[in-house]
Amino acid sequence: MSGRPPTTSIIPGRYAISVGKAEMPTPPGWRWMLLTDIARLETGHTPSRTHPEYWDDGDIAWIGIKDARLHHGKTIHDTIQQVTQLGIENSAARRLPAGTVCLSRTASVGYVLVMGREMATSQDFVNWVCTDCLAPEFLMYALIAEGEDIRNFGKGTTHTTIYFPEVKAFHICVPPVNEQRRIVTKLKELFSDLDAGVAALERAKANLKRYRAAVLKAAVEGKLTEAWRAEQGDTEPASKLLERILTERRRKWETDQLVKFAAAKKEPPKNWKEKYVEPTPPDTTGLPELPEGWCWASLGQLLHGIEAGKSFECLTRPAELDEWGVVKVSAMTWGTFLEEEQKAIPPKAAFDPSDEIKPNDMLLSRSNTTQLVGATVLVGNCRPRLLLSDKSLRLRASKIVNLLWLHTAMSSSLARSQLSAMATGTSDSMRNVSQDKIKSVILPLPPIAEHQCIVDETSERLSQIDASDAAINHGLRRAARLRQSILKQAFKGKLVPQDPTDEPASVLLERLRARRTDANGTASVRKRSCRF
Repeated sequence: MSGRPPTTSIIPGRYAISVGKAEMPTPPGWRWMLLTDIARLETGHTPSRTHPEYWDDGDIAWIGIKDARLHHGKTIHDTIQQVTQLGIENSAARRLPAGTVCLSRTASVGYVLVMGREMATSQDFVNWVCTDCLAPEFLMYALIAEGEDIRNFGKGTTHTTIYFPEVKAFHICVPPVNEQRRIVTKLKELFSDLDAGVAALERAKANLKRYRAAVLKAAVEGKLTEAWRAEQGDTEPASKLLERILTERRRKWETDQLVKFAAAKKEPPKNWKEKYVEPTPPDTTGLPELPEGWCWASLGQLLHGIEAGKSFECLTRPAELDEWGVVKVSAMTWGTFLEEEQKAIPPKAAFDPSDEIKPNDMLLSRSNTTQLVGATVLVGNCRPRLLLSDKSLRLRASKIVNLLWLHTAMSSSLARSQLSAMATGTSDSMRNVSQDKIKSVILPLPPIAEHQCIVDETSERLSQIDASDAAINHGLRRAARLRQSILKQAFKGKLVPQDPTDEPASVLLERLRARRTDANGTASVRKRSCRF
């Protein structure tokens, strides 16, 4: 391959891969070799998207990053996109044979897979066509064993890329071919069992997610408290509660207006109370029947107001305890307020201290992905000096409303589906929802006496779900550690027994050295044969 020469730098890897020949110990019978001595280096390319004829009705599998993400650590047989032969002929893309090992070197670094049939790849990959000196799946597992550390072979912090001078200098520690095959067979056996266990944990995690949604749905539909209602006598209906909330809402508005007039040293103008705007009631047309004593309400009726955060030029690091910081939208993504998801603002930045986040604040993400826009959190104890961002809102609820109940209602699929449908934006990666639309969210309002019972019943079930979820996450982390431990054993030469009859890799190394000194230069990496 032409272009820039291999780097002379040495970057040691974890086990069996390095840039340059690292002084790393080898298991008995193993040797470090330049990867391009035993595998032909290839790259990929993307045919022009402006030519439909390069893509329409294509029959040549073409690997992109999405394919690599889906097939990491596996053999790929089908791809999301296909190109035409015309696209191949009019680009630098190459058709590569089955068994080619592909490593994503940019965009998302570290995905590794093996071609199950003839394919091409995008320029995001570096590819190796292995000789019979190197089992393709052995190379794949060796690259996977590097884990996140494979990024150390690249450059860049935000967007890491492994460039070709480093790729050309890749070295691999290889055992005899028969031992390579034994290692691959054993890894497949162990990973098959491990994958089955992980899949079972992932299914259980998905079931918990569905169960959580079902619990919240039952809570807002009144099904969790059916037994409680059957035991109660007459209670104040929610319609009366809503009247009290609206009365208190108006009273607070009037009090706030008087405070403003006083601060401005002005007398209230005539008929100033008539400027109060009643919140829009919900349109109940087509809504399902509610339990007895419940009624429908709009979120705007339950709130005194909504406060928006501000936009700041932030530093890249989190704020120290004595500094002011601004929360990121990820601070309210997962249902619990994550105060560590924040960035420091410059010491001289101007801000309003009233935007500081306080305990018991209800926050909502107004900008997020389609699935997460409108995520609501209830702040518990939190560190001081954290401010709302322009992607977050503070919901000021009536003092009469039980905040834990409101958080439960806003976390349910009933509210989240409305917020998701209201969101606007051209990209699924960032959607926005306006304050007016947020106020129009329709919620089923139970009697005040039922609020705490709903909270208690929901909390008990969700705590059980959280405990199960934590156990599953522990199992997944343990599986990841076990997978890495297995790979470590494999490339330390301790996973399978060695066979003294195997021809050592040193013999291969000598043959390769002899070929490089062949004056005729007839040896080619395409034709090299290693019989050991």
